[in-house]
Amino acid sequence: MRILLAEDNATSLALLKRQLEKAGHTVDAVSSGHQAFLRAGSRQVDLLITDIRMPGWDGYKCIEALTIVAPTLPVIVHSSLQEDEIRRDLPERNSVLAIVSKEEDPAELLRLVNSDLPRHHSRSQVLARIVCTIGPSCRDRDTIGRMMLAGMDVARLNFSHGSHDDHDHHLRELRAAERKWGKPLAILQDLCGPKLRCGDMEQGGVELKNGADLRVLAEAVVGNSERISTNTPELLADLQPGDPVLLDDGLLELEVLEASAEEARCRVIQGGLLKSHKGMNLPETSLSLPSVTEKDRRDMEWAARNDVDFVAISFVRHPDDVRQVRDTLRENGSQAQVIAKVEKPEAVELIDEVIAEADGIMIARGDMGVELDASRVPWIQRDILERCARVGKPVITATQMLESMTHNPRPTRAEVTDVTVAIREGSDALMLSGETAVGEDPVRVVKTMRRIISESESHAGSGPVVPLENAESWQHSLFAALRSPECKVTMVIDSQGELLPTLSKQNRQGRLVLVTESLAIARRSKLYHGVTPVILPGGRGFVASLEAALAEMRGNGTVECGDLVAVVEAAPSASMPYRQLGSLVFLRA
Repeated sequence: MRILLAEDNATSLALLKRQLEKAGHTVDAVSSGHQAFLRAGSRQVDLLITDIRMPGWDGYKCIEALTIVAPTLPVIVHSSLQEDEIRRDLPERNSVLAIVSKEEDPAELLRLVNSDLPRHHSRSQVLARIVCTIGPSCRDRDTIGRMMLAGMDVARLNFSHGSHDDHDHHLRELRAAERKWGKPLAILQDLCGPKLRCGDMEQGGVELKNGADLRVLAEAVVGNSERISTNTPELLADLQPGDPVLLDDGLLELEVLEASAEEARCRVIQGGLLKSHKGMNLPETSLSLPSVTEKDRRDMEWAARNDVDFVAISFVRHPDDVRQVRDTLRENGSQAQVIAKVEKPEAVELIDEVIAEADGIMIARGDMGVELDASRVPWIQRDILERCARVGKPVITATQMLESMTHNPRPTRAEVTDVTVAIREGSDALMLSGETAVGEDPVRVVKTMRRIISESESHAGSGPVVPLENAESWQHSLFAALRSPECKVTMVIDSQGELLPTLSKQNRQGRLVLVTESLAIARRSKLYHGVTPVILPGGRGFVASLEAALAEMRGNGTVECGDLVAVVEAAPSASMPYRQLGSLVFLRA
């Protein structure tokens, strides 16, 4: 049996480990509840034996965390405390089989261990990241904490909904959960952009008949079967005869017959029930609307005040849109990275320029599938992933990944296949939208996403390694060395995280450990494929940082003694008579 033993008393740890090994068991020994949690999350474990009183994470906190990531892992508590006291403070749901006093004969503990316990196969670590949208279903720190334990790396705040007060609340709860579980969490603000919508309808919705005439007015009116209004009347002047107008995610379609600044006369091509405030898409109209609205500017001021890590811009049509957002953020003192959402045909046409200007890309397949023929979306997705791999930019694949789990306990087979394809093609992160924001069980959704990712990576890896464009010859040698099968982990000593985009693209099978003194950089690293941040106090030299990071990695099970570790230093501290771009050394952990 594979036993994980958590005990902070060195003498007790050595004695109990020897007895268990003598009985024929394989024992992995750690000295804190946090180390036990990390080991249980990355290795095959059949049983946890844990003390309760330990520094840092005690046994209670470890057991609470394991109820999320490994709910079937059997636990035996080995403690000097009274059983009633321990039972009283255990989390409501737990898999504690027995509580054994340290005062009892060790034979009692061995008898329990050797009994017919249920076997558990723990989850494995995954490399792709999970982005979760925060909303009414997960607005409290307990749910958020369980989502973090289940695998959430980035929290998305959707500024198309909610007030600044709502987002203030969400941010407080996110940071409180981050502090409780000691796990850096990135915050992504998703700007609203210009949202084209219909106005109010009589009785909340009207029926549009095929072939009927329908006027779209600049004046705010209550809509009926003959006329409707829009929240963005300035778009009417951009319409041309023959332009399609899609309503409600493309379920209804109009064709423009004639248009002016006051109204557009249209014919209903595909009718149906049009409800109040449904979206409008104009896939063939060249709109003069700005991509960044006044609301977006106020929202970016909020992002700057609250140290948001990433800002996603909607309605991107030109690389200048991305530059405008970055300039606004810098003017407000924010160093947030800018993620360009590719959803408009214009962005697809200028994709290389948009990628070059952005820090990362989000493939927003929902609006893209309305603005463009839906049959093109999978191929655009694949093309964007390949282009971003060549230039070292992270990609979030988004929209309807596990949509059915908003209300259902299990995903459809098609959704599982969709996630698997996104992993195989090289997505750095996968995004959950309504599934977590308004879904019935957001924690279950995150666990399901992680399980699919784990299975996908075990069979097909995490996407192809695409040669980096404009890479120098020494960089090719570096990437080849890091991809050596014997190299277990690449440690990146990089105070600013500058190497992460490139290394995460070129090292798809291995794990990257970022060593930094900055919590902000550690949070930002959570978007990058395969990166685990280790935060160390500043002021250390190279050797001291190396030793501290290796100790941390051995403690949490990232490496074993004797494993080959590659160490990449972004800004070498050694004094050289020439400009040194970086350093690479190999050592045994």
